[in-house]
Order: sequence, then structure tokens, then C-alpha cells
Amino acid sequence: MDVWTVLLLVALMTGIMGWFVTPFCSGIIYVCMMLDGDPIDWGLEVAFTLAVPFAWVFAVMEIILLYRL
Repeated sequence: MDVWTVLLLVALMTGIMGWFVTPFCSGIIYVCMMLDGDPIDWGLEVAFTLAVPFAWVFAVMEIILLYRL
């Protein structure tokens, strides 16, 4: 598996999981909350925004690597 396959796979998985759209929308919500003076809860929404795409890419890469060996 070459570098381009890895890059295309990462791009595909991040596109499916909405890796770039979700933080952007969450950022807009956090800025609006901050401007209103509400306390910002950085809980599960941020955790899932960061963790889920990494988990998908890691799982797929592990399957590919184990299949190749």
C-alpha cells in the first residue's frame, strides 16, 4: 500500500465522518455561547468530534495492515 492510498483513505473516512464540518459548526455555537455569557461545556461533543474519525481511520488502517501481512 503506497502513500497515496493512505492519503485517499484518510480523506474518504474524514469526509464520511464529517471531520471538518462538525468542528466548524461546533465552533460557531461555542462563539455564540461565549458572546452571550453562557458557560461553555466542552464535554462529549468535542470528544466525539476528535475521537470518532481517529477511531475509524485507525480501525481501517489496522484491518488493511493485518490483511497485507
